[in-house]
Amino acid sequence: MKRPIRLLASLVLVAAGTCAPAWATELESLTLEELMRGMAGTAGVLAEFREVKDVSLLSAPIVSEGTLYFIPPDRMARHTRSPSRSALIVDGSAMRLWDEAGDVEVDLSGNPVARLFVENFIVLFNGDLEALRRRYEPEFESGGEGWTLSLVPRTKPASDLIARITLRGDGTALRQMEVAETDGDRTVTTFTAVEVDRPFSEDEIRRAFRTSSAEPAADR
Repeated sequence: MKRPIRLLASLVLVAAGTCAPAWATELESLTLEELMRGMAGTAGVLAEFREVKDVSLLSAPIVSEGTLYFIPPDRMARHTRSPSRSALIVDGSAMRLWDEAGDVEVDLSGNPVARLFVENFIVLFNGDLEALRRRYEPEFESGGEGWTLSLVPRTKPASDLIARITLRGDGTALRQMEVAETDGDRTVTTFTAVEVDRPFSEDEIRRAFRTSSAEPAADR
């Protein structure tokens, strides 16, 4: 279960982090409240990602590339095309992970660990700063070189897996997310071609949220 949960954490934070407010151009005056309002106001998010994961037991990092989708309030998809094809789909109370080895489905309503993990992160989408502060210890800074939002989980199971999450952006876009895990592993994700308030057609939604590796690929 650890692998799907880690992927879920990455997916949720990426989708949330790409929703920086399009009107916030003065970095010196940007506040956490403004950033959260921007996160809550998106119609949809589409972004490319490149993820570099340093694992203590491996001599070389794991590098992944792919596409991320978010449709409010609770539909998210992460499609990896390199080094192999896989997808993590969250659709309401259901989560599915598929790759070359097959499909794994998790019912969030019946899995307290996965459900709590989603609930802890979904507050970012809702722009609920009070709930965010209940679940995390946030530190926010903005200045001439960009903004940084650091999150330390307060509650389990997030605190058992993640030591700190750091989101970095410049202008109106998230550029990087760093996840430091409690076991010493570290993941840095870089984002490009981010589209905020992105409407999706029915065909795009069908392909992005397909539930099997046998179905057509979701091409950007």
